Amino acid sequence: MTNENTQKHLLEVKNLEVSFYTHAGEVKAVGGIDYNLGYNEVMGIVGESGSGKSVEAYSIMGLLANPGKVKGGEVFFEGEDILKYSKKQMEDFRGNKASMIFQNPMTCLNPVYTIGNQLMEAILVHKKISRQEAWDKAVSMLELVGISNPERRMKQYPHELSGGMRQRVMIGMGLICEPKLLIADEPTTALDVTIQAQILELMKTIQQKTKMSIIFITHNLGVVAKICDKVSVMYAGKIVEQGTVDDIFYSPSHPYTLGLMRSMPRIDASEHERLVSIEGTPVDMLNPPEGCGFAARCDHCMKLCLRAHPPMVDLGNGHKSSCWLLTMVPGKGGADNE
Repeated sequence: MTNENTQKHLLEVKNLEVSFYTHAGEVKAVGGIDYNLGYNEVMGIVGESGSGKSVEAYSIMGLLANPGKVKGGEVFFEGEDILKYSKKQMEDFRGNKASMIFQNPMTCLNPVYTIGNQLMEAILVHKKISRQEAWDKAVSMLELVGISNPERRMKQYPHELSGGMRQRVMIGMGLICEPKLLIADEPTTALDVTIQAQILELMKTIQQKTKMSIIFITHNLGVVAKICDKVSVMYAGKIVEQGTVDDIFYSPSHPYTLGLMRSMPRIDASEHERLVSIEGTPVDMLNPPEGCGFAARCDHCMKLCLRAHPPMVDLGNGHKSSCWLLTMVPGKGGADNE
């Protein structure tokens, strides 16, 4: 069946809801999010810890562990709802069509197998090629991700490599089957600034060569500015603002996004300008608020914000934001309908 998603978007997420059912109750980790990812596009998903960034990514890859469960929604990949895939279809999807780079390579690489074995396994599972062909392709991939003396590295174990080299191996493992979608879950968090810059430059270069799409999950706005085309800002399990990198950095419209921007050091700031922190604590997702999740920490909170969650307001050219303040601006979709 032909679907317009196959023409416009590689990935389309519609009203995705994910919860964890614990002994204390239901933790509503993702509360109905929507976004599109185009072909050859890099989208950043930003937000503080606990906002649901990684959970939605694990849901897409079918990697949610118990007691997590996708409650509802649809995730279209080239027009097919992957949430309806069988176990065999999902195994073919992972690694072959979509791959994921995890946050800590030391815990994701198996310590008792060589780098070569782990890289070759990813190819042999999905491709009908000989072990020698798999070896040659793995060596080429290590060269591509900037690892020197790849033949030697193939025979080494993860503990024999530095943190930056292990992360490069993880990137190579994610790319080795030439997926159309790569999900990178904070892949540079544990690295020092110099290695982080190298990894980001490497990922951008490979993305431009292979034309794949990337979802880059991070809390670092500097990373977003360097590698992403557009951004989705998450808070309390919901997307509160979406737009291009320029929209988010130069025209932020949601109070949470504004708070993130004010808390980030700027090279054009005056010498003694202080950073402004976001007061308060994150939402308890066991007992989420009835209204806007950010209301308790927002300087512009109104009674309406506490009672109902605001709609997503279209600000034009794909820039959207979920805030009651925007519905009161004439021409932005809310005030005319009050």
